[in-house]
Formats: sequence, C-alpha cells, structure tokens
Amino acid sequence: MPRYPYRGLVIASALVAAVLPAAMLPGATAVAEAPAAGSQSGRQHGAPLNFDELDCEGAEEDRLPVSDTGLGAVHQPGGGAAAGTAAGPAGPRSREARRVPAVKWPRNMPDLEDATRMLRELDVRAFDSKGFERTRFGGKSCWVLHGADKCSTRELALKALSEIPATLQGNCKVVGGRWHSAYDNMTLTNPLRVDIDHIVPLRVAWGSGARDWPEHKRRAFANDLSGSPQLLAVSTWSNREKGDKMPDKWLPKGYECAYGRAWIGVKDYYGLSVTSAEKSRLEEVLGQC
Repeated sequence: MPRYPYRGLVIASALVAAVLPAAMLPGATAVAEAPAAGSQSGRQHGAPLNFDELDCEGAEEDRLPVSDTGLGAVHQPGGGAAAGTAAGPAGPRSREARRVPAVKWPRNMPDLEDATRMLRELDVRAFDSKGFERTRFGGKSCWVLHGADKCSTRELALKALSEIPATLQGNCKVVGGRWHSAYDNMTLTNPLRVDIDHIVPLRVAWGSGARDWPEHKRRAFANDLSGSPQLLAVSTWSNREKGDKMPDKWLPKGYECAYGRAWIGVKDYYGLSVTSAEKSRLEEVLGQC
C-alpha cells in the first residue's frame, strides 16, 4: 500500500473543485426558505483571539465584531453529546445520542481502522511554525473562487455543510441554513455566526511540512472541499477558542473520535508530520472510540 494513499490526488481534487458548479457539491441542491429564528442565548462566548484566520469568514461588511459574545444570536442550544457515541458517521449511536443534532462532517472521513493505520504511519517530527503567514496559503484572498458563478470556498462549504438546503441571495451568498457545531454543540441558523474551520489549521500545516510545498499546493490545502476532511462548519466563538491548537492542547468535547479521525485523515492525505505529544493524544482518542 502506498505511504500516503491520497497524496497524489490532492492537486487534482482541488482543481476539480475549483471548476465544478456549486450545484454539484453535496448539500447545494434546492434553495429553501430561511428557518425561523431560534431562541436567544445568554451564554458567553468570549474566547480570546489567538489566530489570524478570522478575517476569512465572510465579506468584510458582514463580519461580526471581535467583541461579539453571541448575545441575541440566531442560534439554538444543542443537547449534550456523550463522548464516543454521536461522534461521526461510522460509530455506534445510542438511543440517547440520537437526540443530539447530527454534525455534518466533511467528505472522506477515514473510519477507525484506517485512521489507526494512518496515524501509525505518519512521520513524527518536531513542530516549527517560524515564518508562517496566512498569505502563504493563497495570497491576500482567503478563499479561491469556483465555477462560472465565482462562488468562494466559504460559500460553497456553507451550502455543502448545511443540514437543510441553504437559502441564497443571488447565486452564491448564503443567508440561511442550519449548522450544528461540533466544537460547542450549538445549532446555528445565522451564517454570520458560522465559521468554516480548517480542521488542521494553516499554521499547524506550515509547521508540519507545508513550508516546503509549492504555493499552489498550499492554496489547495486551504480550499480543500472534497479531497480530505479539512473544512468544517462551526460556531464563530468555538473557532476562536480552538485557534491554532493541536489535539494534545484542544479537542471538541463529545466529538473527540470524529475530530481525531478527520485530523489524521488530513495529515495523511497531505503527508504532514505529527509531534510525539500530538500522536500520543490521538492514539488515546482512537483507543476510546
């Protein structure tokens, strides 16, 4: 079996995604009416800003202020998820876990057996993010444009990852949908409060081998809609809390197994290394799936 079974497909996958019309991506079918506003929440989401990707989330005029705490947000609190149960498409689901809104995980999630093998085969190296800049993953533009309609990666991901057909303004802009955030178990109906997160952050990729890639491969990594399980819809607040942390520093409570499998799948696909602490924590996670 090849060392990195997906590695040779990465650039081709990204280029195919860049020319496909939005209608051909999962979740981007018929347009529905916007769902009714959910209950207001008094929960505080004041996590610190400790990474530089927040300026990628939506057009400048639509961005939330960095001081936003979620008060008055159009979102609904989700029920608590039991660890290791509602964690992904391949795992068993208890009767209690079925009541938890399902997270729509990205495509090409490895199952437990594949993730275990992939993790075992990943190179273990020291992490060094010196010299990282977000612009090294696509220049000044955060997302590339796709297809004849020139929809951005964020817009296509919002459509693909919505649990219901997204509501559009024009051909691209998503103004309604429903997304369940695995990072804090919130169900959101306002796309302004949804981030499209890089499961493996750009800084982590840079320090794990992407510094040696050509620029076009780094752009493909940052805009991967279909090759690896890299892009996930989460709440803005939980994305701020995660920041650039690796799994030995941060995991989404209740969804550790699926998140760990996705993280490993991305690193395997792109041939990125892991640190010893990162690998040990992921082994623990897989052992509890």
